Amino acid sequence: MTAIHTLNARSYLMFPGLRKYYGWSDERTFKEIQHLHSNLLDILRLKGIDYAALRSALTPQPAKHEAAFLFDEKRCIDGFKAGVECAEALFNALDPKTTHSILGGELIDYRDEIARRLLAGSAVVATDLNFKHPCYCFVLYVNNLSEGAIAKVDAQLRAHPAYLGYLPCTYASLAKTFVSLSLMNFVIKHGRTVILEHEDDVPNTENRNLHLHDYEAQGFELKSLQSMYFSTFLAYKPEQMLLEDSDDDLEISLRAMSPVVAPLAEFTVLIEDAKFEKYLQTVKLGKLEKAGLASLTKAELEKAIRAKLRMNYLYNMEWVDEPTHRLSKFNVMLEFPRDGGHPERVVVALEYRPVERVLRLLTIT
Repeated sequence: MTAIHTLNARSYLMFPGLRKYYGWSDERTFKEIQHLHSNLLDILRLKGIDYAALRSALTPQPAKHEAAFLFDEKRCIDGFKAGVECAEALFNALDPKTTHSILGGELIDYRDEIARRLLAGSAVVATDLNFKHPCYCFVLYVNNLSEGAIAKVDAQLRAHPAYLGYLPCTYASLAKTFVSLSLMNFVIKHGRTVILEHEDDVPNTENRNLHLHDYEAQGFELKSLQSMYFSTFLAYKPEQMLLEDSDDDLEISLRAMSPVVAPLAEFTVLIEDAKFEKYLQTVKLGKLEKAGLASLTKAELEKAIRAKLRMNYLYNMEWVDEPTHRLSKFNVMLEFPRDGGHPERVVVALEYRPVERVLRLLTIT
């Protein structure tokens, strides 16, 4: 079956709600998710959209960057459509050929106690951070950016009177977590096409724009699909700190790739001897050195990966059902600190074995 790039049960609670209300078993939940995802692929195919080509916008990319661009709504020319004005400026600054998920919203800090302090220590300031209140600080979050692209967008946005600067969001931080908590998924920009959601009672044969932003006037082809599909499978989830051992998002993700499920907290990581000696200690030695893991024994590396596992969400979830073998697998992005530099980001692919309570390491990239 086609891998599910991402599944959102963090901010969209359809599957957790249905599972609880109807008392679905793990197997029933698995079948319903797979069925809905199969429908999504059919919808995208009919709209001429390649699901595989959206992967870079739906999953964290280890060699790319993310940024939250900040605007003061009070300084916008059109005070009634400040968010639209900021979004139009951003789209003008982005490369027409690239693919990104774009999230947006205002900061939530009712007592004005947190936002300025977090941004002051982390943001790249273009003018100042003197917004009247955090609720007037409009954020546009963009993923899958190169360093050059961030510099280009920042330089172009500096001509806009409302632009304040940007928050680097490539690596985990409290500032990134705080800013991303209040954001909603706006669109996927895929070249000159924008993909967004419309009402669930509108057929997927139609394309509707529920935003005030006139994308077509800005030169984009607009395609939309029902919210139940977009919010579940096309919503990017910025990595957030302070995750609990389990939550709805994790529980549904596990059931997206396996009809049999066990609590992830009970699992251990398994690295086979041959994998450790003939792959990790040779082919991937450079990667392990950058992450500060090269000197670890096999048991120590297993524990190091396990200790970091809940720092991020699961993505690229896949159920392989072949005559010769069956397996469930997923990817997770882990960060390991480095002296004198940014953390090393490592993508770990793991096979999910619920009966044995084992996560078998497949690859590290």
